[in-house]
Amino acid sequence: MSGGEMERRVGGVARGRFGAGIAYEVGGLEHAGNPVLLIRPLGGSMALWGRFREQLEQQFRVIAFDLPGTGRSSQARNCMSTRSLARDALRVLDELDVDLVHVFGISLGGMVATWLGILAPTRVARLCIASAPARGLDLWDAGLGRELRLAACFARREVEVCLVHRVLSHEFRTQQREAMLEIEAIVRRDPTSRVALLRLAAAGISHDASAELDQIRATTLVLVGDHDALLRPAHLRALARAIPNARFELVPDSGHDITLEQPRDTATRVARFLSS
Repeated sequence: MSGGEMERRVGGVARGRFGAGIAYEVGGLEHAGNPVLLIRPLGGSMALWGRFREQLEQQFRVIAFDLPGTGRSSQARNCMSTRSLARDALRVLDELDVDLVHVFGISLGGMVATWLGILAPTRVARLCIASAPARGLDLWDAGLGRELRLAACFARREVEVCLVHRVLSHEFRTQQREAMLEIEAIVRRDPTSRVALLRLAAAGISHDASAELDQIRATTLVLVGDHDALLRPAHLRALARAIPNARFELVPDSGHDITLEQPRDTATRVARFLSS
């Protein structure tokens, strides 16, 4: 990877497949090899990438975007799927004239990243899937109590804040109060509508790429937190086994969103993988 100068973050809007304006930002090192595309989980705008994105920008050019209906992106006119969201990501790359990228996606974003590896193998250099199973329904395999608590968030006034609390580990919520307040403030600054969150959640639940994982050609890293209450590590190990050239790593002391709970460790793992 060649060196380069730091690029100030710049933004723009690409036109999504179903009419949504997809807001994106680009920053980090110019002329530093293949850029890294970051794909968000359910809830929260690009601002929530926080320290994870900042650390990656020290080594790579980084592209981030808001899913339809979140952050600065407008709502799509049609129902969404993880496959259609992958096509939206490709439209962002087309807007930027980027032919080849490394891809990192987490949770819902990991499902979208999986489809990118399947649908556009010539455009994905390396693939990193975090906290995302082959089937969306596996996210609901943690027991009825967890399912009901997640579903109950959609009846709350601050849906996204509730979802953040549900996906982060108990240890993080109780021991990192300052970080929790910062996360809550970012979410409250630019909240996503209940309708948009429900549509994105439906896309995640209906996700199923299990029959096509053998079509992924990119070298792949699969990550999951050891305190993830939504997924069992066995689901992610199975995902890694189903992808031809993939390996699995467990991120210690982290719940479902490893980029929020362990941003530095996760960024270090991802950068090491992309640079190897």
